[in-house]
Order: sequence, then C-alpha cells, then structure tokens
Amino acid sequence: MKKDPGAELDRLRPYLIKKFEQWLQEQHRLYLPIARPLSSDVRSRLSGYFERRTLDSVRVATVEGIRNPDFYGSLERAGIPVPLDFSTAVGLTVIDLILIREELVHHHASLVSTIFHEMVHIVQIDILGLKRHIELYADSLREGGYQYHSVVLERQAYTLGNRFDRGEPPFSVEKVVRQELERYE
Repeated sequence: MKKDPGAELDRLRPYLIKKFEQWLQEQHRLYLPIARPLSSDVRSRLSGYFERRTLDSVRVATVEGIRNPDFYGSLERAGIPVPLDFSTAVGLTVIDLILIREELVHHHASLVSTIFHEMVHIVQIDILGLKRHIELYADSLREGGYQYHSVVLERQAYTLGNRFDRGEPPFSVEKVVRQELERYE
C-alpha cells in the first residue's frame, strides 16, 4: 500500500518543526559573521515602516544561493515530497538575518522590495516567536495544499510589500502584523 505524502508530512510534523528550527539556527550561526547592517539608503527607505529597534538589529548577508536543509535528503529517500524548495528563493529570513541572492544586489528596486518582504517575516517572528512562526507557516502550507502563496504569513508579507511598492504613505508594519496575527497567537 502506497503512503500518502500529505499524511506522512502530518505524521512527521513535530520532527519537521524541530528540524526547521535547528536548520534556521544553524543558518543564522553560519551567515551572521558575513552579514552587515542595512545600508543607509535601504534603511532610509524603510524607516517609516519599521521600528528603529528592528532596523538596528536586522542584518543582511549576500549569498550565491540558498540551500535546502540537509534533512530534505532523508525525506526524498523515504518518498516524501519536500515541503518547500528554498533553492529557488531570492531571499530568506533567518530569525533576524536576511539572506539575499547576489544577483539581486544589482537590481535596487527589487532588492529593497525583497528586503521589505523579509523584514515583515522578521516582525512576524518577533511577535510569534521562532517556533510558533514555523508551526503557523507549516500548518498554513499544509492547509493550502503545499502552495507557497497560500501561506498566511507569505500572503501578509506580499500584501504589505505591495503597499510599500505602490508608494503608499508609511505605515507601522508591526502594528498591522500584530493586529492580523492576534488570532494565531
């Protein structure tokens, strides 16, 4: 009898939550030494949207590519589909650190937009805590049929990012995120 991949992912949920948390902490330790604060230009563009403490604490590391977690190999060998392919991402939030693919660095508007998006995730993590953020992300991904754009945390980041990209007057990202995430805390 063939295993249902969705059921297997559900069964493995506690293990996968723990593995993702460990992976993010490992990535943070790995990339923090090469990370830098926001450039003055990017910081200036984002200052009306994010609190000063967030702008002060965030770090950005430019990377050649974003690797999938090592434990994905064991999932694939067991015939379980990987939940999310990070290798195609141009940016990734790692707690309070943003990984940016190097090809994005020369496209300023896309770079700033991506940093904004990833900073929304930093605010989400700050509000929810890392483990709860991972749980909500995973549960939302599962409920949406493993479609990236169905994840409530991604939808929120894209919605707020679209407001920023359209040039809407500055608004408090933290206030909006906090209000919208109250039901998930």
